[in-house]
Amino acid sequence: MNKQLTIFLFLLACLHISSAFGQLYLPLNAYYQNEVERQFLTDSASTLSNAHLSMKPILDKRTNAENIYQSQGKHYYWITQKIFKENFIVFEGADFWCSIDPILDLELGSDFSADSLERLYWNTRGIRIQGKFFDQVGFSTVIYENQAILPLYQRTYADDHGEFFPNSILTQYQQNNAMIPGYARTKPFKTNGYDFGFAEGYVRYSPSKHFNIQLGNGNHFIGNGYRSLLLSDFTTNYPFLKLETNLWEDRIQYNTIYALHQNPYRLVLYTTPEATYERKIGTYHYLDFAISKNLQIGLFEGNQWRLVDSLGSHQPNYLFLNPVPFVSSLIKQNDSTGFSSIMGINLSGSIGSLNAYTQLLVSNGGIGGYQLGLKYYNLFIPQLDLAVEYNQVLRGAYLNENARYNYSHNNLPIAHPFVNDFQELVVRLDYQHNRFFIRNSLNYSQRIYQDSIPVYNTILAPLTDIEGESSHRGIFLYNQLEIGYRFNKRNNLQVYLGHLYRNQNSPADNPLTNYAYIGVRTELKNKYRDY
Repeated sequence: MNKQLTIFLFLLACLHISSAFGQLYLPLNAYYQNEVERQFLTDSASTLSNAHLSMKPILDKRTNAENIYQSQGKHYYWITQKIFKENFIVFEGADFWCSIDPILDLELGSDFSADSLERLYWNTRGIRIQGKFFDQVGFSTVIYENQAILPLYQRTYADDHGEFFPNSILTQYQQNNAMIPGYARTKPFKTNGYDFGFAEGYVRYSPSKHFNIQLGNGNHFIGNGYRSLLLSDFTTNYPFLKLETNLWEDRIQYNTIYALHQNPYRLVLYTTPEATYERKIGTYHYLDFAISKNLQIGLFEGNQWRLVDSLGSHQPNYLFLNPVPFVSSLIKQNDSTGFSSIMGINLSGSIGSLNAYTQLLVSNGGIGGYQLGLKYYNLFIPQLDLAVEYNQVLRGAYLNENARYNYSHNNLPIAHPFVNDFQELVVRLDYQHNRFFIRNSLNYSQRIYQDSIPVYNTILAPLTDIEGESSHRGIFLYNQLEIGYRFNKRNNLQVYLGHLYRNQNSPADNPLTNYAYIGVRTELKNKYRDY
C-alpha cells in the first residue's frame, strides 16, 4: 500500500510536465446516475467513451455534465441565482475553478404505527468544497455532522451492526454504539438517538487521457441497477486508491481499487489513547468491455486480505498488489487463510430508451446469486421512468469460515444488504415535471430465518453458523413514496414530503412501520432505508 501511495505522490509532483484533462466525479446518488443513463440512451451523439456507466461514481467527462446540472429559467437576483441555478460560492480563473456549497438534510416525521408518537428526525449540516486546477487535477471534499432519531426497525439494524469492545477480563466482546448504513459509526444522542460525523472526498489526477488516478475516502458501486451483488455504497466510507485505464479507443476500461477496510472489533493491546480496530485490505478489479454502444460486459473480482486482527498486525500478503484480475483467486484457491474472494459478471444491453441488465455472482466455488433488471426511460411521456429488478442470493455467498473475512466493512455488507438466502423484487417509478418530482419504490422480499434469528442480515457470523436448515422465510413489504420540488440541480437542493410503509410477518421483529415525514435536503448521497 505504501508503495502505491509513493507512486501516486510522485505523479502528483510531476504535474508541471504532464498534459492532462482534469474532471470531477458526479455525486454517487441515484438521481445523477439516472440522468447520466437517460442522456446516454437518448442522445444520438453518445459514443463508446460514454458507455462505461456500470462503475460508479461516474467521471463527468463520460457525459454532458453541464446539461445535467443546468437549470432552466431566468433569475435576476443574486440570491435566486444561488438557490435555483448556481453553486453557492464560486472562485474561478484561467487555470482553476472552485466551488463551495452548504450541505443540509433536515427531516422531521413520526411513525404512526409506534406505541407513542415520538418525534423522529434527521439533522445534517455540512459543507462541500470541490475544484479543478490547471485542467489537470480535480478534488472534492464533503464534511457531515449529524444527529438522528430513527424509526424502530432502522435503530434495531444499526444497533445490531455496532462495534465490539473486549470485556474487562478479555474473555469475550460486548457490542456497543451503532453503524448507520452508508454513513458512519455513531455515539449515543439523547435516549434513542445517534450522533455521528464523517468526511468523504478525493483527489484525482490524469497523467494522460488513457489513465486516471484517484486517492480518497468514500465508496463505490458496480452495476446498472438499484442493487449490486458485487460492490455497493451500502456500507460506510473507506480509504482507497483507484487506478483507471482506458484502452482501444475507450472500448476497454479497467479499474483497480485498493481499499483499507475495518472490522470494528477494538484491539485488546494498543498504545494509542483509544483502542483501534482490526483491519483488512480490499482489492477490487473490474474489467468493462464495450462491445458496442448498446452492449457492455464487465468481469469482476473482489478480494479481502488479513492485515490486523485480534492477535495483532500481520505481514500483508503482497499478492494483493497484483493488478491482474483473477490471478490472486487462482493462486489462493487452495489456501484461504486470511483471505476471501468473490467474482462476478455484469452485463448491460439497450435498445432505444430501454435498458436490460444482469449480474452473476460466483462465490465459494459455485453460483452464489444473480440479478435481472429492466429500466425504461421516458415511458409514454418525457421524464417518466420505470425500473423492475429481481435479486436472488444463496445462503453463505458473502460469508467465510472465518467471520473476520466476510464480505464486509465496518460490520456492514459491501454488496447487497440482505446478505443471505433471499429473493427480492424491486419496482421503482419516477416522474419529473419541470422542478417537481414524484417517486415511488416498492420492495417485496423473502428472507431467511433460523430459530427466529434473522439470518438474512447476518454479515457478522461465520459460514458454519448458518449452514443448517432454515426455520421459515420471512415476507417483507416495503413502499416509499416521495413528492418534492428540486430547486437546484448542482447540489440537488430540494424540499419534499414522504411516506414509508414497512411490514413483515415476524411479529417479534419490528413488524410494522408507518413513517410520514417532511424535509429539506441537498441530496448528494444515497440514503438506504429498505433493509
